[in-house]
Amino acid sequence: MGNKIRILMIDDEEDFTEPMAFWLRSKGHDVDTVISGGLGVEKIEKDPPDIVFLDIFMPVMNGVETLKKIRRVNLDIPVIMLTSAVIENVQEAYSMEELNKLGVSGFFKKKDSFEELARLLEITLRLHKNLKRPDDRTE
Repeated sequence: MGNKIRILMIDDEEDFTEPMAFWLRSKGHDVDTVISGGLGVEKIEKDPPDIVFLDIFMPVMNGVETLKKIRRVNLDIPVIMLTSAVIENVQEAYSMEELNKLGVSGFFKKKDSFEELARLLEITLRLHKNLKRPDDRTE
């Protein structure tokens, strides 16, 4: 990934976001972090990032509610859901069909390595770029 990527992380667990943001910045990316869904939606309305990392389980407005609001503002932005829960617990709490309809690009388990996150980030952005209609692509 040679280009600088603008990343927005929406997660209430600063013990996770701070080291992850530091690591991503060390790779040359611009990273902004917010601790609530409402603040994340405001940021996206003002200045959409290239990709969003969104915690699925947050107080006040959970990740699915936040994603619904994001989709009202921006249909195309790739969103990777973050979770410290096992995927089976996510599947029990939320319908995978609903998450797919909302355009979830992938899932990242917080216990996985940052290198795994970088791989997911690269794949997601590559797929997103290739799936855009030809007239939407910037050359």
